[in-house]
Amino acid sequence: MNNVDKRVILGKPEITIANEVVEQSLSGIRFEHVQKDKELKFSFSSEAKLKNVQFILPVNLELSWKSYVIAPGAMYNGNRFIVSPQPYAPYLLTEGVTPGGPIVQADLPRLCSETGYRAEFAVNALAIPVVGVYDPEQRLGYLIGLDVYGEWGVSGVNIQTVPDEPVRIEICLPVMRKKRYRFCDRVDVKNEPGMDIKQGKTISFNIRIIPVRTATIPGFVAKIAEYGHAHRGKEKRRSDLGFVEAAEVIEAKLDAHNWNETNGYYQSSMGNSPWAMQTGWVGGGPTMFAMAMSENPERRQKAVRMLDVFCRQALSPSGYFHGLHDGKQWRSFGVKRPGCRAFSLIRRPLGCTRDVLKIIELLRSRNETVETAWEDAAKRNLDAMVDTAKRFGHLGYTVDPDNGDVLWGDSCCGAFGLEPLLRGAEWFRKKAYLKTAISLAEYYVENFLNKGYTCGGVGDALMAVDSESNYALLAGLVQLHAATGEHRHLEWARQTADLFATWVLCYDAQLPADSPLSRLGIQPRGAVFANVQNQHGTPGICTASGDALLKLYEVTGDEHYLRLLEDIAQCIPQMIVRPGQEEVWGDMPVGCISERLMTMDGLEENGNTARLSTWAEIAMLLTARELPPVYHDIKRGTEAVFDISAV
Repeated sequence: MNNVDKRVILGKPEITIANEVVEQSLSGIRFEHVQKDKELKFSFSSEAKLKNVQFILPVNLELSWKSYVIAPGAMYNGNRFIVSPQPYAPYLLTEGVTPGGPIVQADLPRLCSETGYRAEFAVNALAIPVVGVYDPEQRLGYLIGLDVYGEWGVSGVNIQTVPDEPVRIEICLPVMRKKRYRFCDRVDVKNEPGMDIKQGKTISFNIRIIPVRTATIPGFVAKIAEYGHAHRGKEKRRSDLGFVEAAEVIEAKLDAHNWNETNGYYQSSMGNSPWAMQTGWVGGGPTMFAMAMSENPERRQKAVRMLDVFCRQALSPSGYFHGLHDGKQWRSFGVKRPGCRAFSLIRRPLGCTRDVLKIIELLRSRNETVETAWEDAAKRNLDAMVDTAKRFGHLGYTVDPDNGDVLWGDSCCGAFGLEPLLRGAEWFRKKAYLKTAISLAEYYVENFLNKGYTCGGVGDALMAVDSESNYALLAGLVQLHAATGEHRHLEWARQTADLFATWVLCYDAQLPADSPLSRLGIQPRGAVFANVQNQHGTPGICTASGDALLKLYEVTGDEHYLRLLEDIAQCIPQMIVRPGQEEVWGDMPVGCISERLMTMDGLEENGNTARLSTWAEIAMLLTARELPPVYHDIKRGTEAVFDISAV
């Protein structure tokens, strides 16, 4: 076959029948391809009727096997990290870890020797239907753009990086795996049949091979984001529950099912966790701030009471907020398994401090009382951050609540500290907070962003590469630029936004017609993939409104940020449980939002979900409170619709 580039070699196509490779010279099968610019149009046909067939096209890239490999939402840097084989949810380690690392993930698809340097994906498991390979030494990379669906069903893509051999990408029509990845495990696949080809029938498909010459990995990631923007879905959104109505049903649900009058806080769950409260991550601070913005005075007062409880009761000896409350006592860790003591996930106190400061600012803007104890609690956390960063150079992944020592690093979890430090610098006029934020930003950019990934932002995935630490870094860098005005801080923010865009489902995913989410009329575009371990879309950013993207647009005028935020914001309300949906949600209370929006086979099958009350409810509240229903930029003549019911 003809080559499209001297470093791109199209291998001989293969045909498998029932997962067995048939001789490539099988008579009666014709392959053809036509190149037009960067797009290749392929077709194949058979003189005979064939059943259970898979077509495989190998694409070999003359790039180093150590190249940076990205499959958006599923793989970053080839997921080449140390493995701790644990079932879901993998627990934090306390042995073999140091303040310097290592980065550890569960047993998930990756390009390293433990799994033979090979990973297999269904293309609908990717947030953007493209695979990227970049060789820093050659300063050259390629995007392999794929059709997600066709008359064959769902496409597959296999990635192989064997030492001292070209990188091999296999496009598979359809995806046919003997085993598939499923939440820290691999399970047998029984329902991925091949396609049937009628006699004389021609099957056609397209791939796009796009060369990218750039000096950096962030420059290459920018092209992935650009590809996603160019292939954004065009399906018109259906009107849905508006921001005002959505906020009311969620707040009412939180009042009815999450408010704990005895302890004075909104619980982080409805009782499906041994921890009534998490001060950060999936509850606690974000819930407190969201309810402080309520239109309902009684709910505002509950949020203030919650603030007072946190600031007077939840501080550890180090100055950091404890991470958890079991209904009786505050703790920063819990025994998960014999011999496994899970220390404080640093995200929890960092996020909580951010939200305490945001509430203080909100109360002061409304001329309401701000207690000295609340400011003192925020300062103690900020001072602890400064101390930890000064001694370790970063904020780690887990810390000792007694003295603030980093117990396990290195991760990008500490990026959640940028925003509270910057807010604290402005509120308390303390230069040490700004100085620490600048040094931490430099650290996380050099050690993570420049390598094409962020990791360690979630509590149920070890240090798997994730979107949540990515967004935390973005929000912190946007605020850092606002504080300093430095061009490099803006450039870092833009690069971080490009990386974050690779986590957001860009196309109009197809759900099985008889699936629960399809029956609800869910349009998945804009779902945010959580991390490479869990591999599924979620309604919203955990736990944020996405307003950093709006702020970045206002500074740059880059409309891509608006459209990305538009998709994210419009996706969330669809998943709110409402009356008349008992067939799907059973007895789940009205106002709940499940975190799992399955557009691929994961823990649930494509088009399915789980009956859960989750952090997505708070993401919806923050979205409704921090974003305008419709945004007008009169100066640039640009508009964005975040609340689809408003038009």
